[in-house]
Amino acid sequence: MNRFNLAALLGVVVFAITLWLAAISPKQVAHPIEGDQRDPVLAFEMVRNGDELTAVIGESRLQYPELRNAIDQVNRIDYIYMTVYGAFIAIFFMAVAHQRRDQRWLVLSGIGIVALLADARENMALLALTQDGVEATAFIHMLFVSTWIKWFALAIACGGAGFALFEDRSMPTLRLIGAIVGASAVGFTIAAYLDPVRAAPFMALAIFITWVLQVIYAYRVGRTAAV
Repeated sequence: MNRFNLAALLGVVVFAITLWLAAISPKQVAHPIEGDQRDPVLAFEMVRNGDELTAVIGESRLQYPELRNAIDQVNRIDYIYMTVYGAFIAIFFMAVAHQRRDQRWLVLSGIGIVALLADARENMALLALTQDGVEATAFIHMLFVSTWIKWFALAIACGGAGFALFEDRSMPTLRLIGAIVGASAVGFTIAAYLDPVRAAPFMALAIFITWVLQVIYAYRVGRTAAV
């Protein structure tokens, strides 16, 4: 199996786990905020203070056991998810680097690993914050730093993927869509950092669509490439 085929396969696994996580994720935060369209797990990742934390997961585990248990389950499975998407990003750019004989693309493989490691640290904070009696301030700071390293790393990788698709003139439609969606992932991530309530869902969607385009590209190239 060449690298592009392996990347496509890993991408399909990413999509399957995404659907699994969506199915088991809680549907509502403890105290919904009008206009906030983020799912509870995404909202939890982006809390910046104690009030936002309480709004998402409630005042205590005794009061919101089902919500917190469901979020914990998602975050434990997320260790599998981050490993697969990290490998998907890394191998995709390894394939691009080999195909184009340009080792600079391997920097973006490294960016995928950065996202994976940041996500792992983020999960440590999330799993700690659902427990009663923890020092929330320290874990919220840890969460904030880790979360945004992860999201910006994913955005940079998506921007790179968009550029990789745009460079390949053999697929005119895909190259244009890839460039637009990859660039939008970067733009929406910046917007989400500034306004997480309104922009974060668009950020997550743009990144996911970029991954879909990468899988399509990898599959099409992988049918003929010996990489």
